[in-house]
Amino acid sequence: MVETPRETTSFNEPLRNNPVLSTANTPNSAGNSPNYPPSPWQQGIGRSPDFPNNSSVYGAAHDHSSPYGPPQDQSRDHAPSPRSYQPYGTFGTPKFPLRDPQEACLLRYFVEELSHWLDLCDERRHFQLVVPIRARQHPPLLYAIFALSARHLTRLPKYRTPQGILYQGQLLPKLTPHDAVEYTLKCIPALRDFHTIQEDEKLESIIATAVILRQLEEIDDEEDEQEERNQRTDSGTEAPRAKPQVNFLAIIDAVLRSPPSRTLFGRRSLIQAAYWMAVRQELYHSFTKRQAPKMILDPEYGHGASKANKIVLHTAQVAKWRWADGSEQEWLRLQKHGEVLEEEALREFQPFYERAANRSNGEIFPTIWYSSDLEVTSMQLCIIAKMVLMAENPFLGGNSSTRAQWREIENQVRQMILDLCGIGLCHPGCPPALVHAAFGMELYGDYFTDHYERQALRGVVDKFRDARAWPVQNLSKIFE
Repeated sequence: MVETPRETTSFNEPLRNNPVLSTANTPNSAGNSPNYPPSPWQQGIGRSPDFPNNSSVYGAAHDHSSPYGPPQDQSRDHAPSPRSYQPYGTFGTPKFPLRDPQEACLLRYFVEELSHWLDLCDERRHFQLVVPIRARQHPPLLYAIFALSARHLTRLPKYRTPQGILYQGQLLPKLTPHDAVEYTLKCIPALRDFHTIQEDEKLESIIATAVILRQLEEIDDEEDEQEERNQRTDSGTEAPRAKPQVNFLAIIDAVLRSPPSRTLFGRRSLIQAAYWMAVRQELYHSFTKRQAPKMILDPEYGHGASKANKIVLHTAQVAKWRWADGSEQEWLRLQKHGEVLEEEALREFQPFYERAANRSNGEIFPTIWYSSDLEVTSMQLCIIAKMVLMAENPFLGGNSSTRAQWREIENQVRQMILDLCGIGLCHPGCPPALVHAAFGMELYGDYFTDHYERQALRGVVDKFRDARAWPVQNLSKIFE
């Protein structure tokens, strides 16, 4: 499938000399699907979890005011310096209703197509319901939405026509990948000066802005690497790195670790939603690059979290162990914690339909239906964490392990990957479900030797590529 040519202009270029905004990339069960105990089907959508008061992070009173209004606690809202307003006043506040059909389509695309990717583990759907309203008063957040939507819309072949991008009956002949660059540049002043912001709502919005732009960074980063591989193939020589990547993670991490944000975290729900999305972005980066998460994973933030987000944090800690720690002591802790989380998850996130694959009919993947994207994501991450700990068990190395033990582990890992794929295929409305299946295939796809299984997995890879859910490098090569 042919992509439109990449624009040469990059939003990375003006930021090379900024120590925060610019950094160079750095390396560094046999049988059928699991048996779940019977339980009534419970909807995954509900009220926001209650946060206990015994955590220092969650100790502040929770803000029960409207998510669209100002916080009840205005103790931090003193008159800020003129500089603190500069990032928001530079380009002015766009007027609503929007008059530009292209920008209206970009906002609609974010709400209808992209926001639920960001809200996978958020019962209150902040990126779908709160962020678009908040963006009316915070231009950097609105421009970040435009940037991500522009890049994603121009990337998908199904929206291309000879006359231009066609979305929801609206022809957008002027929309190109370069628009994503231009919109991103408009966000940079606010991101650069985040430390001068005095208002809670603006600080929250800056974090959400950085999280959205990091999604854009993931797409561009993958395509940059593909260009490098193509150059090496064409010339036969090592191609230099095209350009440094904007490090939106550094912004997210710096803002979240600042004292005002740590106080804010306990009483403002959007900053919590942005934090958990940032952790899931770390999972994506970690599993696709095979690097330890760089974000500081503060255990305190998990004390009052929902079960879904506790699973997210646990999976991130497993990734950190896999590519950084590697100690036996940490493996034991994670293994024990994972068993507790799995037991709790199996009680709360029950599939409402499940059927093992019928090999006699040529079926490879089990059928597993969940009632929400939250349940899909939670159970897939639970499987991934368990799979990594099982496959990388430090106590099974050397001569002490028998071949039979390794065969049993390989069988269970293979079944977990088949389960991940089955769940992903059963939930086409949740594109990231295929991303999670890809994590397993990329890590342990070489465990499969059966021709029919490999052929079926290649079919999943093709679906993943056609859906353009989220880029994963080199995946199709595993099953060639």
